[in-house]
Amino acid sequence: MITYLKGIVTEMGENTVVLEAYGIGYEVFCSTRTIGELSSLTDTVKLYIHEVIKEDSHDLYGFYRIEDREVFRKLISVSGIGPKSGIQILTLYSVQEIIEIIMEQDSKALSKVSGIGPKTAQRIILELKDAMSKLYVPDLSILQTGLKDTESKHEAIEALEALGYSHQEAKKAVEAVDDYHSNSETLIRKALSILGM
Repeated sequence: MITYLKGIVTEMGENTVVLEAYGIGYEVFCSTRTIGELSSLTDTVKLYIHEVIKEDSHDLYGFYRIEDREVFRKLISVSGIGPKSGIQILTLYSVQEIIEIIMEQDSKALSKVSGIGPKTAQRIILELKDAMSKLYVPDLSILQTGLKDTESKHEAIEALEALGYSHQEAKKAVEAVDDYHSNSETLIRKALSILGM
């Protein structure tokens, strides 16, 4: 069982990286958040690994932080949530956001993840609420602010998509805006200025 890999990222794709360690290139599936963090690094990096071994495949899923891997493992323990869905959730939300969403039983937020319907979202909340409460007990004021910021971000992405931008273009532009305490209108304006550059 591989716990982690240390090496140099030699290639980056939309949802994979190639990590070269001791002369071997490992293809590792990652969330776009992880890929974004790795894109600014040029030195040796450490990725925490989760292996999925089947008869016809041996896939590696990599995480920049160990807590990301732990939340990923809890997510895929839920019936109907496979590794690719787990990565999708971690692409859309940070670990803290996932924990807060589950603690607040916000099935609507989980349903925004591609491939996750309302019933699956409810199952995630039902099965993981106790486990997540042990990982993190949020301060309510931080929780409310975080959820508000997340909602503004998604509203901005949806508005940009309505203007004709692809989901990836909209998401990258909104994530490039530093100030997530802004309302959705401000986020849209700032994101448009980035897209217009």
